[in-house]
Amino acid sequence: MEHLAAKEKQQEKLHLILEKGQQAIDKSLVTDNAVIISEEIAWLSLILERRIKELEKSAPAPLHFPELPPPDLSGSTSPYAELVSNYELNPSERLLLISSLVPHISPETFTSRIRDEEKELKIKYPKLGGYFDTTFTNFVPTLQTVVFLLSGNDMSAMLYNHLFLAGKSTLITEQIVTLGVVSTSEDDTNMRNHAIKLAPEYVEYLISGKKPRPDFGRAFPATLITTGLDWEQLVVKPSIFAELERIMLWEKNGKGLLDKTNHKLNSSFTCLFYGPSGSGKTLAVQLLGKALGVDVFRIDLSMVVSKYIGETEKNLAYLFDRAKGKNWILFFDEADALFGKRTDINDSKDKWANLEMSYLLQRMEEHNGLTILASNLKNNIDTAMTRRFQSVIYFNRPVKEERLELWKRLLPSPYTYHPKLNYNELAKYELTGGNIINVIKAACLAAYARNSEEIDSADLADAIKREFNKENRFPN
Repeated sequence: MEHLAAKEKQQEKLHLILEKGQQAIDKSLVTDNAVIISEEIAWLSLILERRIKELEKSAPAPLHFPELPPPDLSGSTSPYAELVSNYELNPSERLLLISSLVPHISPETFTSRIRDEEKELKIKYPKLGGYFDTTFTNFVPTLQTVVFLLSGNDMSAMLYNHLFLAGKSTLITEQIVTLGVVSTSEDDTNMRNHAIKLAPEYVEYLISGKKPRPDFGRAFPATLITTGLDWEQLVVKPSIFAELERIMLWEKNGKGLLDKTNHKLNSSFTCLFYGPSGSGKTLAVQLLGKALGVDVFRIDLSMVVSKYIGETEKNLAYLFDRAKGKNWILFFDEADALFGKRTDINDSKDKWANLEMSYLLQRMEEHNGLTILASNLKNNIDTAMTRRFQSVIYFNRPVKEERLELWKRLLPSPYTYHPKLNYNELAKYELTGGNIINVIKAACLAAYARNSEEIDSADLADAIKREFNKENRFPN
């Protein structure tokens, strides 16, 4: 009865957290997620209770971890169950995951059993590791906590679990769970000092189902890019649209095709978009992500390419590892610096440049997802590399007819052109789509400043001159 009461209390707490500030959440999803997490917490509590009895020498026999399997999550579509399924977490990783989530939603799971009642902030069982937060006086588990729950007093199991969790667990390598060093007088390498911390975006995901996204930085040198434009604003040749549709066809049906062929086909899909700046390469990638409902991450190559031997490969390895299993589009924009033409080996630098290229090609072919490279000049990429792309698209400078459509389609509502403006005259200027967007933005700003919604020739003429000046060209 006490166990059922505790379980109902945990479910009630989860419901309150889930409902707070969430107006449009699927109620059935919330309920299913609450039940799943409550069952996982009950599993953790059972293991904790058995290990405490071992410490108190009241257990009839030491617990062998496989004796207490985790709850069956098959059939559940809750965020928690999907995370476990997507990353194929084994039981020890699931124990690490729920141990890192408990301090956020059910801190009493640990605290009530471990706190020394006579000395509030003292650990009753030091062998369990962990520490008490001085603000809320709740127990914070460390790596030692999870290792002891898995291993008990079995030294060989303890060493194995420590090495696996700290070095090979998907939760750690994907930075879903991080090991934060606690400020103590002990050695930083001590397991007792490695507090297990669930990444904030995954706390929110496991509670609300909101899609987790990595933070930009050296750990993940990429930025999420989106667009408010639609397909009609991408003015390109019909052959380009046909190739973009083929990419979407793969994204929508590739998994089914792989299953049907028993995975005899490669699961990667690599694309090369090339052509002058402003010709629509980036917009095409953004629209693919928008149409497919997936995130597009633009890779910051300045944080990937390194002058030090071996560092570029290391950065690329980490980048692809973070993207593993994610439904993301990896977009290497202006990739000439990284994908430049391979040269003959004349010195050691040429040798290492070729090794970096070979490693990149290998990771692209191993990556289970869509990778798009953008280059201004195709001849910077040799034929050996071009053959390894499933799709190669040339984005040309728009011809007059395409420029005419761009001038018409890119002007945002509620702004209009002056009735006497001649579209054919505007289309004579040899500008790319990116140039035209810049001109329209500047013209709208000028109109807004004079409290008008009408774009006149003076607004456009001034902006066009500036756009040509950027490229050291002169308008005809």
